[in-house]
Amino acid sequence: MTNAHRACDDFHSTSESRRRSFLDTPLSRRQVIGRGLGAGLAVYAAKAMPLARILEAASAEAAVAPNAPVVVAVFMPGGCDLLDTIVPVGQYGRYADLRPGVKVDAPLPLGSTGLGVNPQLAGLKAMFDAGKVGLMPGIDYANPDLSHFHSRHFWETGLITPDQATGWLGRWLDHGGSPDNPLQGISMDYSLSPVLRSGSAPVAAVSSPDGAQFYIPGMWGDAFDRAMDTWTQISSGKPSAPGPAAAHAASRQAKAVADILAPYQKDDKGNDPLKGSVTYPDGDLGDRLQVLAGMLSLPLGIRVATVDANGDFDTHDNQAEELGKGLADVGGALAAFQADLEARGVADRVLTLVWSEFGRRPEQNDSGGTDHGAGGIAWVQGTRVAGGVLTDYPDLNKFDSEDNLNVTVDFRRVYCSVLEQWLGTDASQVIPNAGAFGRLQLVR
Repeated sequence: MTNAHRACDDFHSTSESRRRSFLDTPLSRRQVIGRGLGAGLAVYAAKAMPLARILEAASAEAAVAPNAPVVVAVFMPGGCDLLDTIVPVGQYGRYADLRPGVKVDAPLPLGSTGLGVNPQLAGLKAMFDAGKVGLMPGIDYANPDLSHFHSRHFWETGLITPDQATGWLGRWLDHGGSPDNPLQGISMDYSLSPVLRSGSAPVAAVSSPDGAQFYIPGMWGDAFDRAMDTWTQISSGKPSAPGPAAAHAASRQAKAVADILAPYQKDDKGNDPLKGSVTYPDGDLGDRLQVLAGMLSLPLGIRVATVDANGDFDTHDNQAEELGKGLADVGGALAAFQADLEARGVADRVLTLVWSEFGRRPEQNDSGGTDHGAGGIAWVQGTRVAGGVLTDYPDLNKFDSEDNLNVTVDFRRVYCSVLEQWLGTDASQVIPNAGAFGRLQLVR
């Protein structure tokens, strides 16, 4: 596995803070973390509910809106470089002058766009050629802050503020989500993505159906079954004090979600009920996307999901090799995910948004890499996205006052477009001052 912490101190400290964020960061009184005994499940819930209500809510949502649109947000941590990912073939001479030691020598052409793609993203090129990818070069925000911590926080919340806030998709769930179904918003991880942090709507972190199951170290068989029976009896009553009552409710919900997912565990022979017909490349990202594709095919009422890539995109040195590894992992997994959704017949419901917290400087550094910069890369993919190059590529002859790429689209414009064109929600309900950002045509 690539060590995601080999890069700068800012990236290291930001990554570690995210690992601890829901242990160290105060939540609102109504928001509770329920960890139960599960290895990979956490339910973040607003209120108590009968155990049966969770499954009922999930089934009811799926039945009422079987074709409800889903957003999958895939994060590339570290600040993915635009120029070596989507190569400016039409400005290649200038590009090569800026990056004589790290330039991509043979980018794969993207039609007549004047752009090429890093050879490690052959799967992305195939989807682009099929009209299933909308590229957004130059994405960022005005007067970019080049800190991993700050920029990531801005993207996660949809707010340019250092203050704590709910996530932009968490606020969408607060506005129009279910009060009962924590599976409506899931992080494919062991802790909740800040993108899904909500004020009232229940959401969950689910690494996999297997990882979500409860366990007690050193106990199995009949002894484990008796322990679970005892745990159920103990939890059947409801404490009256606010703190114990909140922990009690969240733990019960965590157990209920684990029970819902139990039929989809791998069996003793390794057979996976969620496995489809598409083969994924080896790696954590592919594994998580494969599980997510299987869960999206079930009547669970999933509406938003987050997945983090585990490549190292903070390429201060050895960029040609390190970026290539990260892109190969992301590109292969996302191409397989798209093919899997199509094979399962659910692709028309799913829009995938791929993002990173900022871009890199246009000129390479002395270590064979690039430092923190502006004007990054994001894209949407899916069978119903508006394919092509959706934003202007930055001009390599016109930098900003800090000699960074000029920003050509604010990321909040993309969020507003996703909310209105895909999720059918007035963006002003989620993004403050939404009218100021304009819109991109993301969906056809």
